[in-house]
Amino acid sequence: MNEIKAFIRKRKAEEVIDGLEAQGFCCMTLMDVMGLGRMSDPQKAQLSISIAERFSNIIKLVVVCEEKHTDQVIDIIRNHARSGQPGDGIIYVTPVSQSVHIRSGKTGGDFLQSERHTH
Repeated sequence: MNEIKAFIRKRKAEEVIDGLEAQGFCCMTLMDVMGLGRMSDPQKAQLSISIAERFSNIIKLVVVCEEKHTDQVIDIIRNHARSGQPGDGIIYVTPVSQSVHIRSGKTGGDFLQSERHTH
């Protein structure tokens, strides 16, 4: 299993989610975050008084999937999140050594993306 973390433009989030769901990837987590540094889009950056830095409003999208689906998820995110402009985002992939479904107690990838249909 892999955890795929993507930091993408907020305005592209719905397009990315729709792309993932269209391919059967139903389960994900979204968080509003602030991006600092090279990822910031200089034309859309805002001044934050609380941290006295320029930041961009971005979304952190997290998808955990079986290893065999990792490249497909990355391709979907890239295809839907890319604008071609600086600040499009970044994707990280991290191995997941264990997962436990709280309600059922199932472990491993048995419950991940359980609604996923094969094409």
